[in-house]
Amino acid sequence: MTWRNALGFLMLGVGMLGLPAVAPGLVAAHGLYGTSTRELWLLLMGAVNVSLGSGVLGWQILKLAARIPALLVPAPVPLPQPRPALRPALRRPVRAGVY
Repeated sequence: MTWRNALGFLMLGVGMLGLPAVAPGLVAAHGLYGTSTRELWLLLMGAVNVSLGSGVLGWQILKLAARIPALLVPAPVPLPQPRPALRPALRRPVRAGVY
């Protein structure tokens, strides 16, 4: 699921959760205690959609955030290496009698 799908689930869930308050005529209370099965179903499915959408969206954000710090860390700068000490010039060994 992409972040666009997760955002769609989240928005649909918020709409389902708010529908009974916005349009109470659609979820008329016919139950014994003044409850409505339609309202309970909308609230349940709204909660499922919101939790699914926010969970996947949060996961996508965490995956994206895990990549960002690696891009912001500067590359390590190598320390300057000391110059090698100058060695004395190598001389040919002088052999007796050989010129």
